[in-house]
Amino acid sequence: MADIGLNQNITIKDRNFHIQTATNLEEGFIRTEVFDQGRLLYAEHHKYERRDSTEESGAELRLRRIVDQFHQNAISSLETLFELSDMIVEQKHFLSHQRLGAIFLSLHLFDKAEENLLKAIDLNADSNSSYVILSKCYYLQKRYHQAAQTLEPLIRERVPYPDLYNLYGLILLEQKNYTQALNHFRHAIKLNPSYKEAFYNLAAAILQRIGFLRMQNKRDEIRKNLEFFVIVLQKIRKIGTKRDALLVEQVKQALAARKFGRVQSLMHDYRNQQFNYSMSPAVVGYEFYMWLRYLPGRLDYETLRYFDEKISRSLNENTDYPDMWNYLALIHLMLCRDYFLKGLDNFKEATKINTRFTKARKNLRLVENDGREFLSLIKAILRD
Repeated sequence: MADIGLNQNITIKDRNFHIQTATNLEEGFIRTEVFDQGRLLYAEHHKYERRDSTEESGAELRLRRIVDQFHQNAISSLETLFELSDMIVEQKHFLSHQRLGAIFLSLHLFDKAEENLLKAIDLNADSNSSYVILSKCYYLQKRYHQAAQTLEPLIRERVPYPDLYNLYGLILLEQKNYTQALNHFRHAIKLNPSYKEAFYNLAAAILQRIGFLRMQNKRDEIRKNLEFFVIVLQKIRKIGTKRDALLVEQVKQALAARKFGRVQSLMHDYRNQQFNYSMSPAVVGYEFYMWLRYLPGRLDYETLRYFDEKISRSLNENTDYPDMWNYLALIHLMLCRDYFLKGLDNFKEATKINTRFTKARKNLRLVENDGREFLSLIKAILRD
């Protein structure tokens, strides 16, 4: 069976996007890419269950349905975000603007991200996290001076946010200030000893410093930095996923073969795949939050299953997101409610077809009477 691909141009609010979804049969995943004027905004990888089938046509038909589902989800998700942006433009709820700004930032739609983040800061100037997200927006556009200026008041106040020091370290790294960059990555790790991205950035900073030292032929310092680099790689392997472990092995093999360019290429590609062009678990949660707050009536079974799969997939990669577990619990309760109401309708249908069906009538009364508390509980949780 050959790989399957879909390509589609769409227009949202006078903006032209190109959506591309394709299988990678060898690796067993589907990749969706979203482009804006030829610029890659973001990409998502979806693992799918590969089944042995004696009929290739049946397997291909199933896979085509899965590809189409992911493709349509990408389109509807993008359309909904622009709809939400219009819905909250006059809203004075800073958290909604902050979270929508973070979502747009993860999609590399910088103008929409900046618009919402500035609105969030205007509504709540004390929200430190809004400044960090805004600074990242500037950083990703290579507006390093603005990015640094946005963070410096928080750095002076010693705000204990790991993301703050990690991002400031990245800015310093772009300015070739290796020593200070390393110090800030270390501080981010001190605040969060399981902060994988900060460990990765620490390794990348050491690697850049090694490149600088190689040009100066400082062999002793190169050796010391290489030893430190390998120690950091081992830490990434320890706290990371199987994918992280694979990266570490590939980098170590390249180092052993003295293929320094290969090491740099591996680290660069990994940053793009894991941090630059993928949606973080927190942002997936923000998307559900916006739906729950502004589009609750459209959270039908299919949409809830979409968020269930998306959030579960994110938590499989990283379990340390309490907000995500909270959102997943809400989704499961809402799915329970959906099944509960379907069950209620099923009992009604049974008694309608056979008015003498005593067992079904008894079950219907039990569900109608005792089920009210269950529905009230879910309603109260969702309202809070």
